[in-house]
Amino acid sequence: MFVLVLAACFVLGGGKTPFASAAVDMSSIDTSIQGIIGTWSEGDVMDARTLKVNPDYTYELSYKGGGTSFGTIRVIAEEHPDGSYSPWFVFDENDGTNWTCFAKTDEDGILQEELWSGQDGAFHFIRCGTYDYKHFSESIAPKDYLGVWACGRCNIVIDKKGNAYVVDITWANSAAEHRYWTYSCRYDKDNAVIVCPGNGICNDCIVYENGKESDTNVYSDGSCVLILRNGVLKWVDRKDNAGADMEFLKVQALGK
Repeated sequence: MFVLVLAACFVLGGGKTPFASAAVDMSSIDTSIQGIIGTWSEGDVMDARTLKVNPDYTYELSYKGGGTSFGTIRVIAEEHPDGSYSPWFVFDENDGTNWTCFAKTDEDGILQEELWSGQDGAFHFIRCGTYDYKHFSESIAPKDYLGVWACGRCNIVIDKKGNAYVVDITWANSAAEHRYWTYSCRYDKDNAVIVCPGNGICNDCIVYENGKESDTNVYSDGSCVLILRNGVLKWVDRKDNAGADMEFLKVQALGK
């Protein structure tokens, strides 16, 4: 779908700022904020602020001396002379005033680790260290995660779709009942793990004798880490620890 975006300029401390192009085919731009969900600390300053990016496209900016400001996040695309585009995260305050823009660099499903504002880099935020799995990570590549994994009655399917790694987990309680999780993930290249920082969905499903199904949502704010080491996949469920002590082995590759 071809989407028109009104031209706009955002003032970021006097430096050069990105423009939203007047007409951009946004269908070719990943407008998800999944790659930056989480908590960030401001770098290179004395009184560092803390930035929390929420899955619902809102943010909270907390000041060291006290006080918090709130706002919303959207994605724009800036056109270059050669016809290519650069995506930006736009952070607007709740009254509509622009606070800043950060370069969107989570290409190819990569978890973004730093936020640099505008084209002047006046603001710099660093993701707080919530993932530390570098041990034995040297030989792991993103494609190694793709496929179907099994452990007992639980199966994990990992596929690459667009700018995300989509993870579907099914745990059968019986022939008629199962619980399933769906995660939109990014690849943390520093730790060689797949991460869902938020928005994970968990549902319970019942299949009746007449073939009809009923789904009940358990939660929609789950998060997880998938860790592949020495051919064994582990699922760290950060919501209710469902995958504790489980080890998954690949039973089918997806051919990518």
